[in-house]
Amino acid sequence: MSAYSRLVFCTACTALVIISCMAAGCNSLPAPSATTTPPAFAGGGNSITIKNFAFDPPALTVKAGTVVTWVNNDQAPHALASDTGSPAAFLSDTLSPGASFTFTFTRPGTYPYHCSIHPSMKGTILVQ
Repeated sequence: MSAYSRLVFCTACTALVIISCMAAGCNSLPAPSATTTPPAFAGGGNSITIKNFAFDPPALTVKAGTVVTWVNNDQAPHALASDTGSPAAFLSDTLSPGASFTFTFTRPGTYPYHCSIHPSMKGTILVQ
């Protein structure tokens, strides 16, 4: 094999590896996040999953002192904000896909919240 043929072959292989990695969703930069959460944590206990532009579950009841974690499993960024009148305010940074945010609810009451990027996304935390 000539030097030119090897160069073409290596360039084609490199391009194929890069394209395959991109198609699989690989990237070298970690997503910025408030807190990183292992995927196994999503959807259980005191966590809320963000997917399909909705909070799942849309309402959650917890005891005072409980830490609640939101995990963004959507393809779009989201940001959480408590509604006016909540017993305590909370506001997340923008959560990239895969990122999470935690908040400790210390005061009893009803905490309606929304996504500040997509205001039609709404949820409620009821703290007893």
